[in-house]
Amino acid sequence: ASSPAEFHAILGQINLFSKIRLVIFKNILESNPKIFEILEESGDFLKNSKDIFVFWEKDLTKHKEVLAFFKKFAEKMQEVKILGPKELDLWLAKKAQILGLKISKEERDVMISEAGDGAEWALENELEKRVLGAPASLKSDFKSPKKSDFFPASAASPFPFIEKMFGPRALIALKEMSFTGIEPQQFIYPLLWKIKQKRMADAYFKGIQVESAMRRDPKNSYEILERFIFSLPDRQAGLKV
Repeated sequence: ASSPAEFHAILGQINLFSKIRLVIFKNILESNPKIFEILEESGDFLKNSKDIFVFWEKDLTKHKEVLAFFKKFAEKMQEVKILGPKELDLWLAKKAQILGLKISKEERDVMISEAGDGAEWALENELEKRVLGAPASLKSDFKSPKKSDFFPASAASPFPFIEKMFGPRALIALKEMSFTGIEPQQFIYPLLWKIKQKRMADAYFKGIQVESAMRRDPKNSYEILERFIFSLPDRQAGLKV
């Protein structure tokens, strides 16, 4: 949630396909004082909701009023120790093995160095991206998502086209992508991943429906994907400039 209005909308959002939602907010309470005001007003609603709301905050020890709120309304509070470099390396190696990824010690060192605070979040995000087909890089892309210095981007990787889908030349980039042999079904999951990173909740929900439609109608999957990309908010903003 990047704004109080978006935060309020997410709290009350209804999922048509499931009875219970899991909603995770990361470090949002310090971003805008009004977000905590909305949270206080919504305490009883959250307490009685069937949905599960997780608030992951870097440090709440300086905010007594926030701690008091969660002590009153939260089902559970847990303090998590920040992992050091050695612990992070063990965690990263184990997580990569579970996901079937081969990551060298050199790569892990670079990834941990650039992840910074809240490293587990950043590293899990990077692992998720690689599972979806992103090329490895000597300099991980936490700070520069368009750069890859370890290996050149594979011609079969959809990630070089991801950022282009949010600009005014998105449909041209989609045509270029099709010439490389990347199928729409191969592209939709990395695109949904990027939409999730951009915190575009409405677009992500619509994208899940689009993915389902593509599976039901594979012959028209390109046209379905094209209509979805054309509807993306960032693309519409680009067209107005």
